[in-house]
Amino acid sequence: MGRYKLRALAGAVMAAAALAALPGVAGAAPKQAMVRIAHFSPDAEYVDVYVVTLNRKQMFPNVFYKNVSAYWAVNAGPFTYEVRPAGVSATTAPVVRLTGDLKPGGAYTVVAVGKKTDLSAVLLRDDLSPTDRNSTKVRFLDAAVDLPPLDIAVGGKVVSPGVSFSSSTGYRQLPTGLVRLEARKAGGTDVVIRDELSLKAGTVNSVALIGGAGQPREAFRFADATGVRTMPSGALRTGEGGSAPPPSRQPAALGLLTMAGATALGGAALARWALSRRRRNAS
Repeated sequence: MGRYKLRALAGAVMAAAALAALPGVAGAAPKQAMVRIAHFSPDAEYVDVYVVTLNRKQMFPNVFYKNVSAYWAVNAGPFTYEVRPAGVSATTAPVVRLTGDLKPGGAYTVVAVGKKTDLSAVLLRDDLSPTDRNSTKVRFLDAAVDLPPLDIAVGGKVVSPGVSFSSSTGYRQLPTGLVRLEARKAGGTDVVIRDELSLKAGTVNSVALIGGAGQPREAFRFADATGVRTMPSGALRTGEGGSAPPPSRQPAALGLLTMAGATALGGAALARWALSRRRRNAS
């Protein structure tokens, strides 16, 4: 009988740790939506980003250029996004304020674009639906400043014509593996961005064209969903080939801390139960 109790307790500990490890996106209630933020303003050094819900909670501090956060659960419905320079008071007027309406169960990316003197934000609806194991889904966002409308070509073939600044394309199936991307001036052959992308089968991706204002122009890939049924999670990331100073106090770290705490508490309970059992057997 004791063996079965031990197994049950161990199972409960493992279940608690597993539940604690789930990031905010996994724990989203039916009346919630998932939001992440991306910072593609090339000359804005870093900013404090406030996702404003009913309690006006600061969720993403110290966001650097080419950072994309994990998804985080927020209440569905009216939504406000604000950007302020790092270190200023939360009551200071924001340099960017974007409002929108989030659908229950929806996933969104809020992107900061433009030069710091003309900063703006775009709210994108993400498609995290599973894709085939043998293909990949990709959408493109033009966040490169000071460029005319662009034709985006993959492997020499134009897949998204006439993409203008701060606009995004729909998702489309693309070849997997290492592919050549070219951003050309719309209607012509002049290439303004040339890069290579590694696209894995079974993934959903966003590719932002970024740079200008002193930053190199490049294609910046970041995952919307990795694997056929896996949402990305974790701290702020810098995409394919990017680099940035490590941000602090990211929401996704809470899941790791909670998991460690649950594991430690559960392990302690298990140890106490085993010790008391040995004492009873010895008496």
